[in-house]
Amino acid sequence: MAKVRVKIAGMIDRKMLNRVYDEEVREGLKLKELFEQLDKSQGKGQNYFKKFLKLPTPPVILINGDQIELSEVLETVVKDGDEIALLMPMAGG
Repeated sequence: MAKVRVKIAGMIDRKMLNRVYDEEVREGLKLKELFEQLDKSQGKGQNYFKKFLKLPTPPVILINGDQIELSEVLETVVKDGDEIALLMPMAGG
């Protein structure tokens, strides 16, 4: 088993989210599968990760501080100790 930390921050459904999840996952789990697992176990039916990934302006996704493209989410395998962040870009002035 691997332990990962997932952070999600930004506006979704007119609500500001700022959540951190410490999750134990099986070895070889892909990032997309992790997001689906979190929506089922932590989302309480809100499907935050699914909604975040379908926004017109895609979120910034970081793994251990390195940005990955949304297209890489399907195949990226998470490893023990990874810190994953989904950040919704904000604009304003």
